[in-house]
Amino acid sequence: MLVYFVEPEMVKDILIPGLYLPFFLIFFPAVFLTLALFFGNSKKGLIYALGITTGLILQIYGLDNWLSLALLAAIIIAVDKAS
Repeated sequence: MLVYFVEPEMVKDILIPGLYLPFFLIFFPAVFLTLALFFGNSKKGLIYALGITTGLILQIYGLDNWLSLALLAAIIIAVDKAS
């Protein structure tokens, strides 16, 4: 309901300036639970959900160049392989 009925500018600066915190508080558990079900592993779902959410937050702040996303992907893969 937040995605369809609430204007994005209304939730933009709650607690952290420039971040759509209520959206991410709903988005992260949805992605985590979906990926945990898809992989059949909660730890793997958590790692990839954190990576996706972090990538979207970097995009909001304009830090989504190819190098930062490649480093984020490398960190996610390294943590996934280590666990």
